Amino acid sequence: MSDPRALITTRRAFSSLAAAALWAWGRSSTHAQTSDVGEPQPFSFERLVERARMEAAGPYVAPPDLPPEVAQLTYEDLVKIRFRPERAIWAGTEGYQLQFVHLGAYLRAPVRVFTVQDGSAREVLYDPEMFDFDGVEMKLPPPGLGFAGLRVHYPLDGPDDAEPLLVFLGASYFRARARGARYGLAARGLALDTGLGRPEEFPRFSSFWLERPGSPTDPLMIHALLESPSVVGAYRFAVSARDATLMDTEASLFFRSDVEQVGVAPLTSMYYFGANDRAGVDDWRPAVHDSAVLSAWRGSGELVTRPLVNPSELRLSVFTDENPRGFGLLQRDRDFEAYRDLAARYELRPNLWVEPKGQWGAGSVRLIEIPTPDETNDNIVAFWTPEAPVAAGQELRMAYTLRWSLDEPISTGLAPVRGTFIGAGGAPNADGRDSAIRHIVIDFGAFNVEGVHADVWPELVVECSNGTIAGAVLERQELTGGWRVVFDVRPATRDAVELRGLLTYAGRPVSETWLYRLDRS
Repeated sequence: MSDPRALITTRRAFSSLAAAALWAWGRSSTHAQTSDVGEPQPFSFERLVERARMEAAGPYVAPPDLPPEVAQLTYEDLVKIRFRPERAIWAGTEGYQLQFVHLGAYLRAPVRVFTVQDGSAREVLYDPEMFDFDGVEMKLPPPGLGFAGLRVHYPLDGPDDAEPLLVFLGASYFRARARGARYGLAARGLALDTGLGRPEEFPRFSSFWLERPGSPTDPLMIHALLESPSVVGAYRFAVSARDATLMDTEASLFFRSDVEQVGVAPLTSMYYFGANDRAGVDDWRPAVHDSAVLSAWRGSGELVTRPLVNPSELRLSVFTDENPRGFGLLQRDRDFEAYRDLAARYELRPNLWVEPKGQWGAGSVRLIEIPTPDETNDNIVAFWTPEAPVAAGQELRMAYTLRWSLDEPISTGLAPVRGTFIGAGGAPNADGRDSAIRHIVIDFGAFNVEGVHADVWPELVVECSNGTIAGAVLERQELTGGWRVVFDVRPATRDAVELRGLLTYAGRPVSETWLYRLDRS
């Protein structure tokens, strides 16, 4: 297959543009500027769904080529080109404001943006006066250029301070913040044939329609048209910014061709190294990652936690389920000392949780881990895949809520997995340690399960395939009020060892189920 990092976007480009946007952002003008707009057109989500259905019956039309004067803009040029805050849509208001990203360099697919009022949509037309080019020279492009993406600003921390809240930029990728958080992992509209050993297909949001809410505290409605050679989709996001940022999502998907693996509600993050996986890393920081674990709440009620790794080769893990209750990528350690990075502030990267609406049926949560040599690549992908492949002419409707937050997305009372630590195992001797044996330490938090007293001593369940476990011990963590599990593992062969551990009482789980795949290097 091609370089596996081609499966995902490069975070260095996004991070630089986001940093430039944060640097350039200031308080908006008290008077909204009037942008050039197109002729009114009737609009509703139902119309958008019907449009997607009709377009899926025809051939795919690729986005137009950029004019040469725009295509020649470099990555460094795009970092310099900043949107003027006073030209924001709805500038000077107490609620949501819209800004735009300029086309050029690697951002080559134009996006059209419309505002909707009283069932009528008007396109926001590109105007070079919207941007501060900071010395970048560019010949005036023709009308109808469009934008590379859009940013939503909102006063998360007070009515006078609109801050970056949400950005749609590149293919169908988008990132959101919660109160007190920084940008971190991303979501996207759809993933097609990701991690199957061949180039995947990247659908893109080609047009957006945004409805300004009647009140600053009401949801912002964002509609989007998704297009690719295999699918056309109509999306509706209801965005609510609180301590957590919620995005209630509806998608109607119409397929032009067969797709082996459809990824619903895909999440994309970065894991470079941490306490459970830092082999070969020479870095002064204790950990570098946007997300630490995959969490999946099965339809049966079991809550599983899988610590992430930076593998030596691409890994695909499949967690079968039926009617899942939720899944997400979490950054659990909120202590600065766990990362010690004053610039990146990894302890402030949000969790992202997917809560399905309705019955999703049989399928699987899939986790893809891709090797990365540094922290500039998003190398973690997670999504839901229906059990049956999708056929040409099929319609697929999905609904779910995305929750971006610093706090835990759900409360079950089960003891959470707080940390996983792995190192050399066995007892030292004259010849040193046996390199095949690995020492595993799992820290669980406290449990608060109905009908089980918090002071009871739970039972430890530890299982493995393709290996043997020795010296398994359960200890009380007096400093934290939680529990520590310690054991050694000796692999039986050079194949991976699958591990499973949890705490129970009277046959009932009182902790999350810890899952881990231990590879031999």
